[in-house]
Amino acid sequence: MEMKNKVYIIWFLIVLGIFYIFIKNWVSIKSILSPFFVSILMAYLLNPFVRYFTSKGFTLTFSILTVFFIVAAAILIFSYYVFPILIGELASFVKVAPEYLRELNSVLNHFKFNYLSNLPPNIENAVEKNLNALTAGVASSVDTFFKSAVGMLKGFVDIVIIPILTFYFLKDKDIFLTQVECLIPLKYREKIVSLLFKVDRILSKYLRAQVYLSIFVGALTGLGLALVKVRYAFLLGVIAGILNIIPYIGPILSILPAVAIGLMDSIFKGLWAFAICLLIQQVENVFVTPKVMGDSVGLHPVTVIFVLILGEELFGVWGLLFSVPVAAILKEVFTEIFLDK
Repeated sequence: MEMKNKVYIIWFLIVLGIFYIFIKNWVSIKSILSPFFVSILMAYLLNPFVRYFTSKGFTLTFSILTVFFIVAAAILIFSYYVFPILIGELASFVKVAPEYLRELNSVLNHFKFNYLSNLPPNIENAVEKNLNALTAGVASSVDTFFKSAVGMLKGFVDIVIIPILTFYFLKDKDIFLTQVECLIPLKYREKIVSLLFKVDRILSKYLRAQVYLSIFVGALTGLGLALVKVRYAFLLGVIAGILNIIPYIGPILSILPAVAIGLMDSIFKGLWAFAICLLIQQVENVFVTPKVMGDSVGLHPVTVIFVLILGEELFGVWGLLFSVPVAAILKEVFTEIFLDK
């Protein structure tokens, strides 16, 4: 048993060393591995549908191509009916964003001159400093958003590569698994393969649940805001759906733009926007999220928030997206190696 534990510890240290190198060279590695990460994610999401068609007697290749055709048709429908609305709202928002920033600055100045004048000088200076930082932060966020949008346009090559990689990940997954098994010493193969299947289960359940849940939240948010006539409701729904992928933090962040845009029209629209977003989040948190988090990752909420902060600090957006399942995987690995008898 001691020798076995030593081997596990050596492997654990090797993995930590690779992880350290990964962190130190993240910027370079990210540009190379991004299409592979996205392709693996797509393969995870599409694999249940591929399995459904193969269970009906279709060949694997035909099943994959059928799923690809359905996805392509959905994208075309989205592009024809939904994408123009999204682009229209985005273009309109770009035009009025400077005006919104001026209004926000005006509201902050009004608050400063009418409510801060009676405060002690040191408190007034501290609040004023933070208000200025808030305005600068909003402007910086808008600038960062459009820089990111330009960066996305440069990823055209990735858009071509990702479907090809996804096809091979779906088609040859059994070959990949066999090759991985062959690399594992026979003595430890059964236990490590069992561990890999547990990791696969955690990843697949978490990623699928989060994506499907985000679609649900985004659609409800857009519909709810449209019913109370909040401007850019569709765009805000898309933002809410994307941010919802980030556990705990994302849903809170998604409320801010909806309430801010609602308040630009009237205080009642701002309150309605807040109420709608809060109601949707409560439905999600009470009925769905506990089931998703409990079944897929089994991490305490405090642990989830900690790894989200750590992931964002080390890896940015990718860290926010994948820090929770990675933490759950590391927990499973640690339990399997050091705690299971």
